[in-house]
Amino acid sequence: MEREILLFFHKTIANSFLDTLMVFFTQRGWILWLPLLFWMIFKWLKERNYNLVCYLVVTIFVGIFLSDWFSWEIKNFIKRARPCLTEYFRDIVGCISSYSFPSNHSTNAFAAAVILILFLKRLLISKNLKKFLLIYTLSIALLISLSRVYLGVHWPTDVLAGALIGAFIGFALYQITTRVDSLRRLFYFSLIIISLFRVYFIIHGPLDLSPDEAHYWEWSRRLDLSYYSKGPLIAYLIAISTWIFGDTSFGVRVFAVVFSFLSSFFIYKIGKKLFNEKIGFIAGILFQFIPLFSTYGVIFTIDSPFILFWIVSMYLFLNVFEGRKINWLLLGFFIGLGLLTKYTMAFFYVCMFIYLIRKGRAYSALSQDDREIFKNPWFYTCLIISLMVFSPVIIWNFQHDWVTLKHTAGQAHIYDGLKISLKYFIEFIGGQLLVVTPLIFVIGFYFLLQPKALNLQPDKRWFLIAFSLPLFVFFLLKSLQGKVQANWAMPAYVSFLLVIAYAFESKIYKKLITFSIILALVFSVLSYTIPYLKLSAKLDPSSRIKGWRELGVKVSKIKIELEKYGNVVIFSDRYQISSELAFYVNGQPTVYCINVGRRMNQYDLWSSINNELKAERKTHGIYVVYGTKNEPEFEVSSAFERCVPEKFTAFRKDVKIRDYTIFKCYNFKGMFLRKPEIY
Repeated sequence: MEREILLFFHKTIANSFLDTLMVFFTQRGWILWLPLLFWMIFKWLKERNYNLVCYLVVTIFVGIFLSDWFSWEIKNFIKRARPCLTEYFRDIVGCISSYSFPSNHSTNAFAAAVILILFLKRLLISKNLKKFLLIYTLSIALLISLSRVYLGVHWPTDVLAGALIGAFIGFALYQITTRVDSLRRLFYFSLIIISLFRVYFIIHGPLDLSPDEAHYWEWSRRLDLSYYSKGPLIAYLIAISTWIFGDTSFGVRVFAVVFSFLSSFFIYKIGKKLFNEKIGFIAGILFQFIPLFSTYGVIFTIDSPFILFWIVSMYLFLNVFEGRKINWLLLGFFIGLGLLTKYTMAFFYVCMFIYLIRKGRAYSALSQDDREIFKNPWFYTCLIISLMVFSPVIIWNFQHDWVTLKHTAGQAHIYDGLKISLKYFIEFIGGQLLVVTPLIFVIGFYFLLQPKALNLQPDKRWFLIAFSLPLFVFFLLKSLQGKVQANWAMPAYVSFLLVIAYAFESKIYKKLITFSIILALVFSVLSYTIPYLKLSAKLDPSSRIKGWRELGVKVSKIKIELEKYGNVVIFSDRYQISSELAFYVNGQPTVYCINVGRRMNQYDLWSSINNELKAERKTHGIYVVYGTKNEPEFEVSSAFERCVPEKFTAFRKDVKIRDYTIFKCYNFKGMFLRKPEIY
């Protein structure tokens, strides 16, 4: 019956006029809603009903986003073939290879139509006009949906299912958004929508795993007490998420979304405790708009959990003065978790000490022992608990010749001695202006350093200063000696969010703060938009996390070719390439990283490539390096009978990402491995 209905629309009643009409509705039918949408917005703006304008715009945007996404996921789950691939087909708009059930056009059309109809009912207009507009709105959705059957690209049930899904999403979203009648509901609604967008971006976005993400995923396959450069918590978290969601990009990154949500929640809790609930909500949402923090809502490296544990520790530290001993225990535990994630968490002790010294005996409600904070045994209990949580790193380093200390000393340029470099200093300042946005950076400092700017209570102002400026000043001074990454000072800007949210309530600064928030939002939106643009690798900051999937596909084909003649071992001279190949090559094999003069990395502590020598079968190798090379290093060429280079360039949307050389090496004889001399 469904086939007969399809052919009736697609063949029996087909004519040139309907062809033209249905192509219009398929491609541009939504344009017919625009006059109605703009008229509704204009009418409510004229009535100064700004809430309804915001509700309408947000609901339409979110409704189409959710309906399109959910339909796409159902498509890929059901995997129904389109009728144009199986039945008689008049090629009017072409037949695409994506799946058929449900129709995205129908889902989106009915989501938009239901939202518009529900909002139309709130217009103060005559009944006849309202009835006409309701019929007009619904008719457009019906014609868009029927056009898909007429053109032969969807079955009737695809359209029916899409209409039902879209109508449900539109109705549900209208009910939710129009009931966001308090700042609390708006806060959580915003966080949920932002989180859903990030989930979509992770699943369908253009970015591959970053080299660090792939490397931490490699750690998660070999769980240990600690690792060469970082603590073990990032590996444990990825092991949990990939155990649940599989070894996919989403499986690796899902905790980035969760931790970003929780970070905003605890910033809200700090703002509420320091000032009031409104300031907490504003600071929590602003956290999502700053490019530096927004990035780690998608990319899951150590900074995602680290910033959460820093913020939670700030909140718990505020609570220790209430007299509940459990807060000291929790504070120690979360500082320890922060240390297991990133060693910069040690600065929390410094910030805490600075604040306590400044605070003195401010809390008269506490006992004499509690006011003398450094005599309080719970303070030292907190310290001991944090060290106990951190102890796996200490034990592991004791077993591995303290390599983490050597690595950290190298990262901090201790071996370089005292020297001044204005180049790195300027790079650091420029990086902060970019990742925090110029206005947020400048006004954040101004509000913290100028006591009279906001008339903040001294105790609250010093709390924000203590947990911001010491960290920033340290890395600022460090940039005079050597390179400091833009994200290293990240915790310093949590205080900026809180003080800017506080300033937002001042009439003097309201317009300035509003503009700075809009500018931050623009920067953040650009960070998600740029990866979709066809920019050259030099202009595209996201290019370093593109092209890895293409490399994995190429190496997978070579691996299949060489496996006909024996075992295959894959290796590189860079941990970045090795980690990405381990993730993106089919079967996610064990990949090695050999030392041909580089500094030490985690691969040097794992099994040797020489373990791949097989007595029963010959072993061949695939050696991948950056750039174009004609010959591999001596260590590689001497380990095989011969190596044949193959140049490979990774492209994304016809844009060159980077060049590689892939050496196909035959008959592995064993390799001389250097001992690392640089950490």
